[in-house]
Amino acid sequence: MRAAAGGLAGGALGLSLLGAAAGTPAAAAAPEVHVAAEAEGPRCLQVSASTTDQRSVKGDNPANLALHVEEAQALVRKTGRQPGAGVQVIVVDSGIDGFRGTSPVELPTGHGFAVAGIIAGPDQAEPSRVDVGIAPGAEVVDGRFYDTLERSQEGQRVPMAADLARKLGEIAASREGGARPRTVVVVPAQVPYSAELEAQIDRLVATGVLLVAASGDRPSGEGAFPDGYEGEARKGEDAAEVIWPAAHPKVIAVGVSTPGTRGTVLRSSAIDLAAPGSSAVSKALNGGWCVVDGASTSWAAAQVAGVAALVWSAHPDEDAADLRTRLEQTASGNGGPSSPITGYGVVQPVEAIQRAIVDPGAERTQQVQPAKPPRAQADVLAGARHDAIWWGLGGGAALVVLLLLRPLLARRR
Repeated sequence: MRAAAGGLAGGALGLSLLGAAAGTPAAAAAPEVHVAAEAEGPRCLQVSASTTDQRSVKGDNPANLALHVEEAQALVRKTGRQPGAGVQVIVVDSGIDGFRGTSPVELPTGHGFAVAGIIAGPDQAEPSRVDVGIAPGAEVVDGRFYDTLERSQEGQRVPMAADLARKLGEIAASREGGARPRTVVVVPAQVPYSAELEAQIDRLVATGVLLVAASGDRPSGEGAFPDGYEGEARKGEDAAEVIWPAAHPKVIAVGVSTPGTRGTVLRSSAIDLAAPGSSAVSKALNGGWCVVDGASTSWAAAQVAGVAALVWSAHPDEDAADLRTRLEQTASGNGGPSSPITGYGVVQPVEAIQRAIVDPGAERTQQVQPAKPPRAQADVLAGARHDAIWWGLGGGAALVVLLLLRPLLARRR
């Protein structure tokens, strides 16, 4: 590889000198390369409806670039459909109404607002263009079930298992009694286990939805859920049974693929897929654009939900089970079994759109068995080697005897 690189470099240098000798600048023939710039702008959760001086972002959307969203969107448009068209995404979080507009929206937190923006937010046009939504053609529906992530003195609702179970039950009931459009339900919040929540997840998935959830962030303050997981990850940490609804096997649990997040996200063997989970551009409560705050499995879940809607719009004849298989088989391009910590890998929308899925009805828990060691080969020289060893031992013994008898024989002479 180094020799090839050196040859290419030498060839490029020769062409540059040739161009200079001909009076033509070598740089003029080179295509213009766009170097991605990290997005800079207001932090989504720090912007309120009354913030008037921070409404735009500059730079690129590195999360979308890492996932090759623009290329995947182009593939969908070649089919004659808009990216995400025909797919409904229900954001079960803190409220999203008005995320596509430019007017301020009064909400206690912009968490759900930012999630919706990652999924299908409009691109920023001024003062510079920035790509935002992964599946802008999707129908995004508000499934608000709490007010704020942290307890307050105003009686605002924080995420609770009972409230989440009630909301998922409402969604299931609406599908059981009417139409069943292709639907992705995303839960970027984390709550503890309850039997009712588990029952409502089973009920909802049975209606044909793809349910996506955050695998869990570390608690940010005293009394926050889950208790005992503050600070850096401990050796052997596994929050797989703690965070719901991600713990449910019928839910796609999403982790963060960005390095250096051990102090912000939980390690969990429940993770099925991963996404960048940081640096994404989204929408803020003041109607402007913003950059999401740090690394979070909430943002990663939003990215996977957006990718799911994008891919589903390219394969409208498939059901939710097929879609899950497609996302898992193409994650990180490996197509292999999941690992205990990172799941099937980083979601890959381009691969998921283009590649054919293999045996979608196969058992999901099937693991690849390690190869058996090679069978021992027959040793055709074993007999000769055995005889040689004994002849060698016999000869050696005879030599020792002769050496011992030599002095005695010499005296007799």
